[in-house]
Amino acid sequence: MSVSQLFSHWRQVVKPGNNWGLAWFLAYEFCRRYYSSHGISPFVLEKEGAGYYGILLESIPCRINKEIVRYGRMTAGGNVENWCSGSPGDHGLPAIEMCASGVPTEEIVERAIVHMGLPAVPRVSHYNCRHKRWGGSYELCFEIAAILALRNASAGISIWNHPYHTKRLIEKIDPLAAMPEHPGMFLFVFHDRKLMVAGDGRLLDGSEQNLWHMYMNGRSAAMLAGEIEKRIGL
Repeated sequence: MSVSQLFSHWRQVVKPGNNWGLAWFLAYEFCRRYYSSHGISPFVLEKEGAGYYGILLESIPCRINKEIVRYGRMTAGGNVENWCSGSPGDHGLPAIEMCASGVPTEEIVERAIVHMGLPAVPRVSHYNCRHKRWGGSYELCFEIAAILALRNASAGISIWNHPYHTKRLIEKIDPLAAMPEHPGMFLFVFHDRKLMVAGDGRLLDGSEQNLWHMYMNGRSAAMLAGEIEKRIGL
């Protein structure tokens, strides 16, 4: 099942606001629109700054993005906050309420994107940035993460991808840690088992396998999510 299909199923069986399903779905929609072209990524947020949870929209360092900009977040339940026009804690778009009241998914996505106010075209082209040239692999990893979150919403899986949680691990275990504009890492944790995946698709478990290569050889994102579930014991 695709992310959209999984979210439709999630809407039918889970009470909106009860877990991270809506937040992950909206983050996926932002990632596939803004990561490659704008250098903006959704990052899982926990107790940073004022102690908020959710999924943050933040620029990634590259040739164009010289300073980190935090644009806003989806709360853990899925409400949308624009931190450029508003402030942390200001749930400008009550997506949880919209989801619970039966507003069509397409409308929720559109209103979330419009509310965040990101430009449709970046001010300066990111043509030579790593996230532009190899953005497909990171977007695939995020798609897999969203599938895992939606399929295992109540199982206790943890997913992290912010440098705050991954930088030390990258420096410790990734042989390509010093590469310019490193693609980052996804950390999947279930109880005492964990798996680290670089943003370019490399499994950092000694297997030398690559999710992007598997995808390009015909595996679906859902199948690759299943591989991760096996490796961490879900």
